[in-house]
Amino acid sequence: MQRSQRTILRDYDIRPVKRRGQNFLVDGNLARSIAQDTLELGSRVLELGAGAGALTTHLLPTAEIVVCVEVDRNLCALLISEHGELPNFRMVEGDLSNMDWHATVAEVGGKPVIAGNLPYVLTSKVLFALAELRNVTSGAVFMVQKEVAERMTSTPGGKDFGILAVVLGSVFDIKLVRTVPSSVFWPKPDVESAIVRLVPKAFQADEVWEDEEFKIFTATVKTLFGQRRKKLRNQLRQHFNLGSEEVDAMAAKLGIDVDRRPEQCSGTDFRRLAAALALRGPA
Repeated sequence: MQRSQRTILRDYDIRPVKRRGQNFLVDGNLARSIAQDTLELGSRVLELGAGAGALTTHLLPTAEIVVCVEVDRNLCALLISEHGELPNFRMVEGDLSNMDWHATVAEVGGKPVIAGNLPYVLTSKVLFALAELRNVTSGAVFMVQKEVAERMTSTPGGKDFGILAVVLGSVFDIKLVRTVPSSVFWPKPDVESAIVRLVPKAFQADEVWEDEEFKIFTATVKTLFGQRRKKLRNQLRQHFNLGSEEVDAMAAKLGIDVDRRPEQCSGTDFRRLAAALALRGPA
């Protein structure tokens, strides 16, 4: 019979480290469901912030390989003690804030699924890293704060629509799988969480994002959403040094209403706009 997470943490005399924002998932049924969601996307898994192994325990019996990343040395020791003898388990002691993502993904091999309960302070960093990994992963299943999940899955015109929805939504199909109450964690956080699933979009050959194009696109989106309530017309003049006639000509050519605000534009609008600005060259 599997020991509960509370029992494992007690056995190893481990308590949450507040400065790391540690909240351990202690609901076994939820962990099992997240593992199933993950394994539906692929059998090779990169688990971020593995903690005390709540998810790891349910991945290992079925997965081809699980590479766990954890920064806390005590938790690394726990994971190795619990799972180190299994042939499909690997441990990486690493910090998500400065990890070599491509090297770590390569260590898993194939096109792994990336999964984990993301620390709040690193959520955006991990999500933007995932966007950069779009061609070398089979997708991701993450636990994030509910408000972040709502931003990720928002649509143009909504109050939550912003950089995350545009950048991630341009390369992934994103689904909010379920919301999660604070009671499944120890200690209980002050916010609700949610499970999100991201699956790489299937593109036609002429739609595939080249790395340089995606880099320019992301930078353009971030610039324009820096003043999300300001119309595109004004921002193109301010940030990209376009004259009024140039703005009108570009808008007519691209079929984009530049009197809209960034939050009212689609990912396709941003892609066309970023490409046109890149062709124009530096401001």
